Amino acid sequence: MIVEAGLTSYTLGAFMLTRSSSAEPRTLEPRTDTRRSITAPSSGEKSIIGNDLKIIGQGLKIISRGMLQVDGEIEGDVQAAEVVVGEKGKVTGMVAGRQIVVRGTVSGVICGQTVALQASSQVDGDIHHMSFAIEKGAHFEGRSRRARSAEDLLAVVEGRGTGQPTSA
Repeated sequence: MIVEAGLTSYTLGAFMLTRSSSAEPRTLEPRTDTRRSITAPSSGEKSIIGNDLKIIGQGLKIISRGMLQVDGEIEGDVQAAEVVVGEKGKVTGMVAGRQIVVRGTVSGVICGQTVALQASSQVDGDIHHMSFAIEKGAHFEGRSRRARSAEDLLAVVEGRGTGQPTSA
């Protein structure tokens, strides 16, 4: 989800659906730039996937420049400067961002500079990070891999990373 000054866009495949505060409907526009850095500064905006939403899509990728809170269910990839998966939130796919906090369920790869699994979290998948914290009571099934740099994390997000440590 891309949020800019009250304009919210949803990327579905090759098209972008746009919702603005005006009542006027807008047309679908082809999506041209899909490359984003997981280290981009936050825009200060907050987007929420509510607990009554279930978003499913083959090849779906939700992108936010600010904070994204997931309280509903997403089958697809999520990327934002900061991602919070709420206690009732569920993501089946990659979760990527500068700062990731998981209170709910993630089935897939997590890739973030700072990753925190809170006591109510359930994670099944590998975690690529520069800093990692896990609270007592959190469930984690997978491998923890410390990245040497933000560029290594970006390589994992873009699918170029092998997941193996690089030699210096």
